[in-house]
Amino acid sequence: MRLSSAQLNEMMFTSIQTSTAGVNRVLTEMGSQKKMLAASDDPLGAVQVMMLNREQSNIAQFQKNITNLEKQLTLTESHIDASNNALLRAEELVASVLNASNSDKTGREAIASELEGILDQLLSEANSQNPNGDYIFSGTKTDTPAVARDPDTGLYVFQGNQEQRMVSVAESTQIPANQTAHDLYFNGADDGSDIFNTLASVIDDLRDPAVTGDALTASVSRAQTHISAVREGMGQVLTDVGAQRASMDRIAGAHEDNALMNENLISDVEDLDYSEAILRLNTHMAALQATQMSYTKIQNLSLFKMM
Repeated sequence: MRLSSAQLNEMMFTSIQTSTAGVNRVLTEMGSQKKMLAASDDPLGAVQVMMLNREQSNIAQFQKNITNLEKQLTLTESHIDASNNALLRAEELVASVLNASNSDKTGREAIASELEGILDQLLSEANSQNPNGDYIFSGTKTDTPAVARDPDTGLYVFQGNQEQRMVSVAESTQIPANQTAHDLYFNGADDGSDIFNTLASVIDDLRDPAVTGDALTASVSRAQTHISAVREGMGQVLTDVGAQRASMDRIAGAHEDNALMNENLISDVEDLDYSEAILRLNTHMAALQATQMSYTKIQNLSLFKMM
């Protein structure tokens, strides 16, 4: 079948356009370092990348939550540990009340004064705030001091609530971000007595010269029981927080592994293989050059040159 000059020109022009488009496509891929420039290039791959990117976004949020939670738990641990150490000293002081050397007014006042300082420290620890100004032991009532003294009764009361702020660290996995002053300081014994009013009571008894003998012994015994119970509770909370942090470390490690795996999967789908791209570029350029040379030769042909 003979081809007219117009048909031949159209074929050559189409071939040049195709090769030029191929060259430009490869150059664009190399510039972006991506082989998938649009979803239409690889619809299934585009869906896979979209799902992987969504998972990466979730992992990034979990990792951010873990980082923030680690800071909160570290702060919580430090204040509980400080309270526990203060109570250890209070326990020693209360036990020394019945020693003969501390039975006089001077000895009792010295112990009362130090216990008063410990009471103030415990109140400060219970009302600790994080860098954002939130009260860390008030449950979800973070704008309210956890413990205060009732001006009418003179008793220390818990002003927060017992709600825990749960933080998602993985799919279907949440860890509490806080402990409450109620659970830490108001669980002194079976009768539910709190450590603040217990210490305040024994301080008052030490300063009351009428409280002696069996009455003083009963006051000291009651204080020892409550201090011991609160310290035991704090120890359990510290153990629980330590276990939570260990769990967070394992989860964080799993997130890192999954994020790396997802990065590799995304790279396999959309990242450019430079060796393969250079091969395609050379192929398109060779085809373009061959077509251009052929077209030039054909254009130079004429009826007179054929005769």
